[in-house]
Amino acid sequence: MRKIIFKLLCVSIILNFYCSIPNSASAQGSAFVANQQRMALLPGNVKNVSFVDGEMYCFTSGVLLKAQRSGEQLLGFWADTDYARLQENVEYVVRHPSTGDIYFTARDKKGRSYLYRCTNFGTKNMTVKQVKMGGGLFNKGMEVEHPTFTDDGKTMVFSSDESHRSLGGYDLWYAQFDDKRWTKPENLGHRINTKGDEVSPVVYRDCLIFASNGHNEDNSKRSLYSTRLISDRAEGDTVGMIPIGRCRVQRLPSPLNSDYSDDFDMAFDTAANYGYWVSLRVASDTDSQLYSFSGALDGVLLWGRVTDKFSNPLQGVTVVARQGKEVKCHTTTDQDGQYRIYLMCDQYYELSYQLDNYFVGFESINTAKGEEEYLITEAHLDVKLDKLPIGQRIFFEDLFGPNVDVELSERGMELLAPLVRFLNDNPALRADMSLINDLTNDRNFNMMLTDERIQSLENYLYPLLPPTVKISIDNGCIGRDGCSNASGSSRLTVLINNELRKK
Repeated sequence: MRKIIFKLLCVSIILNFYCSIPNSASAQGSAFVANQQRMALLPGNVKNVSFVDGEMYCFTSGVLLKAQRSGEQLLGFWADTDYARLQENVEYVVRHPSTGDIYFTARDKKGRSYLYRCTNFGTKNMTVKQVKMGGGLFNKGMEVEHPTFTDDGKTMVFSSDESHRSLGGYDLWYAQFDDKRWTKPENLGHRINTKGDEVSPVVYRDCLIFASNGHNEDNSKRSLYSTRLISDRAEGDTVGMIPIGRCRVQRLPSPLNSDYSDDFDMAFDTAANYGYWVSLRVASDTDSQLYSFSGALDGVLLWGRVTDKFSNPLQGVTVVARQGKEVKCHTTTDQDGQYRIYLMCDQYYELSYQLDNYFVGFESINTAKGEEEYLITEAHLDVKLDKLPIGQRIFFEDLFGPNVDVELSERGMELLAPLVRFLNDNPALRADMSLINDLTNDRNFNMMLTDERIQSLENYLYPLLPPTVKISIDNGCIGRDGCSNASGSSRLTVLINNELRKK
């Protein structure tokens, strides 16, 4: 016992020293957001991540650890003292959602992992018993690792190397709670299990997420996959429930998996809507690390490529998803012009693509849920941006609000933002502008409205530009019959000249 206590203290000291790297999320929004920076540096490979009553636990270097957190931010890890008293070599803990009992796994002296149940945890009536299931398989040495439960507590999924009935290596098994007892475990079948290893299952709503190295050609790399546990969908001429283990398997997209990923595990706090996953993120890493995510996992992954009109990739384009005036999430394109952004299902989003010296691109999307069996639906949208030209006329349509509004709209300011940035970066340029408003049949009214809107443009542009930039804005309706056709249009024409301003 003294050796165990000394080991716990040593690991706590080590973790207190190394585990203080703060969280810095890459984007904000209600959809899935991943943090690709390391959350905490832990000695050895991390596994068996779980949440119990809002507290996060994991197992590394032979010790069960408890996380110290501030919201989603990890502050450090300390060796657990509560569950360590239940039994030696406790590796994983989870609470049953219906009975409230604590289930945990621990290894015997031969290194075999068994499942235990603790009732009335922390009270005088606390009891700990090894879990036995129908068929007596657990009396014959069947190991149990990483048990997880459906929300109703009626189904348990776990990983086991039950050699004489497995499809190869570790398989996923399930048992059902029947009259205060777990039924005989059943193999989840060949759609999920392979000749490789399937480990670390976790239930997310009606989906099962697990790690496997048998669903790809490189059996040395584990990746995270998902499948529906039970699916209610049409099949042929009938509509019915698809049994456990019969739905298709989906490899989770980036950043949950990467080219070098060796993913072992995932856990999430459903009440707080955030969690963590374990991954060997880059080729130079030797130990797995924890990474964070927040928001709903089941959603729509929108991905695509942003290029110029010659199909050259544009790096650093800011991609923003809005609902009304509210920014939901954002990202930037990589060196290949690629972007990936997670959106919620069955929502309408307005997207903007912004890069200095380029016009803003606008798109919209309805994120309808696709394959019912898949956790994440993918949608593809490529965008081309036009560069701001010098010596050519640029046209901006409908910069103002509806009807005869005088003030610039928020969309109008956003459309003009690249022009403002361009003139700030090139303060010796000159911009000659002409505004035309053809909103009514009354030419005099259109002229007066244009004067008012010119004042609004000047009030917006002048404070944002350096004094060396020369701007002229004229009323295009003066002396023109074209401003009395009531076409309902409003257009600003801009001609940028590269001649130096005369002294």
